[in-house]
Amino acid sequence: MRLVCRWCFMMVLLLLAGCESTPNHLLTYAAQGTVIQAQRLVGQLLGKEVWPLPYDGMYASTNISLPLNRMQARFPALKALLESGEIGLTDDGDVAMRDTTSVSQEVVELVDEENRDRAVFYLGMCSAVGHGDGDVQQSWLRYVRVTFGAEWKKQAPSGWWLRNERGEWFQKTI
Repeated sequence: MRLVCRWCFMMVLLLLAGCESTPNHLLTYAAQGTVIQAQRLVGQLLGKEVWPLPYDGMYASTNISLPLNRMQARFPALKALLESGEIGLTDDGDVAMRDTTSVSQEVVELVDEENRDRAVFYLGMCSAVGHGDGDVQQSWLRYVRVTFGAEWKKQAPSGWWLRNERGEWFQKTI
């Protein structure tokens, strides 16, 4: 019996040794997959050299490629607003206007469109990492948003405005 157990254990180890993560295919758990997607997406949008996004395409009933493509196309306009300080990044992965009294309608629409696409993308990420059902999806969605929010803040250049969980704005210094 011991020999059979030992043999089975060795077979499992051999099978696992044949598995690997590549830039396009991840063998990981959901939390780490979310972190990797956030690192690569934010890096891509900021023009850094990063590996391809591991999650792209259709997951459950959400095609995360569609909002992702719109976000990528829209980012140059957002980047100019982020650099000017007219808008900033929130702790839950969205963009927001710093002063809503003096903002043009065009900026309001741009921010609304971006946040709508981010919401669809974040929801799709729940399904992409295997947490797309019911109550699990809602609790996982918070994790996805916080993870992307943290990554945006981490990779944001110095001078961009960030909003913390208390709604207070501060300028990134390093």
